[in-house]
Amino acid sequence: MNRTRPDIKGEKNPRWNGGTSQYPNHVEMKRNRLIKLKEADCKCEVCGEKAFCIHHIDESYDNHDLDNLAVLCKKCHTILHTADKKKKPTSKYIRLYGINLQQMAEMYGGSPSRYANLHKESRLKDFLTAQKEQKKEPAHAGHDD
Repeated sequence: MNRTRPDIKGEKNPRWNGGTSQYPNHVEMKRNRLIKLKEADCKCEVCGEKAFCIHHIDESYDNHDLDNLAVLCKKCHTILHTADKKKKPTSKYIRLYGINLQQMAEMYGGSPSRYANLHKESRLKDFLTAQKEQKKEPAHAGHDD
């Protein structure tokens, strides 16, 4: 199904903004968005629901590296960018990784800033995945037969 209508392309489109984009290198962003959506099977990396939003983890709109992009549903993406005025907002680390920085420090050692830096370097997801994999490995009995 072709969703484009030739009669409303370009300047005729009501959303036309003069050919500008909110993202530097918009073509790279669009290409990497499709790659991330395919990798995540269009599932939110936070809640697992159907998702089509892409979030820049480092909150920089010019860093479109695949490691810096997260697939989120509209609800989780909105929560990430807006704070509920009546309640304290949930930590972005809880939304992205399921635990906050303090909990990471208590579980894996080190300081919360260590995990904030890993997040900024787009390495925290891989670190936490490796930690979970280590826990899954069966413990050896300590003797060979």
